[in-house]
Amino acid sequence: MFKTASDEDRRAQVGIGTLIMFVAMVLIAVVAAGVLVNTAGVLQSQAEATGQESTAEVSNTLEVYTSVGTLDENGHIETVDMTVSLGPGSNPIDLGNIVIDYLGPNDHAYVKGEHVAVDGSEGTVLEDGSDRGTITLELEEKAQPLEPGDGAAITIITNDGAQISQELIVPTTLDGEAGEKIRL
Repeated sequence: MFKTASDEDRRAQVGIGTLIMFVAMVLIAVVAAGVLVNTAGVLQSQAEATGQESTAEVSNTLEVYTSVGTLDENGHIETVDMTVSLGPGSNPIDLGNIVIDYLGPNDHAYVKGEHVAVDGSEGTVLEDGSDRGTITLELEEKAQPLEPGDGAAITIITNDGAQISQELIVPTTLDGEAGEKIRL
């Protein structure tokens, strides 16, 4: 009447269960591998972007050649003209997009690159190492004019985040007429 399952029949039932578990584990492994590959791709993209930003911040710099102040009628420096060019290996820099952090003896100001000129060009972009630009900082608009013996620190911040520092030191005696240029 009742037939009992033989050992051969029982093995087949166990084999099907094991096969289903194996397929489920393979599917889980495939999903996990996909997540890991996707995460690795995102991290690689972020690392590349960070590397490019860091490289631009370090290599896209300016060199300041001269800083010249103009005397006003009171014997103070009212404007400062800085002659700049691209640093070695630098990409083009638009001087119209720079920000100047000015720290004078009595005041502090941030100035956008408003008064900028590039020699031999209608625009404000330094294209190669032979280009020279002039950044004019008009102190009476944003800060107090510099007096004899004063010092000021200027930091030029490019669009890429590079920071170029320049120290201005006014001679202790200023003998000259209004409009005369004094090297700082």
